[in-house]
Amino acid sequence: MPACSESLALVTFRGGFVADLAIVLRLLDIEARGCSFQLEDGGRFRVVPPERLTADDVAFLRARRDEARQVLEYRADDSHLFTA
Repeated sequence: MPACSESLALVTFRGGFVADLAIVLRLLDIEARGCSFQLEDGGRFRVVPPERLTADDVAFLRARRDEARQVLEYRADDSHLFTA
């Protein structure tokens, strides 16, 4: 948890899902480097190819694994886009 003097930036997704902006930006950065994320059972996920991760990425993802997985699992309800 951040100290009082640190500001925590949050992003709200459609449907009300809220995530830490730092996690969203890191996942987007990793994806921009050509990686993809594969969700696995047991609360884990895999980054492919793993050799594109920096040591800082690995440390960040290990420390924030549960929050990162929640972002990766998020699916917007776009059903309203398909109704006439």
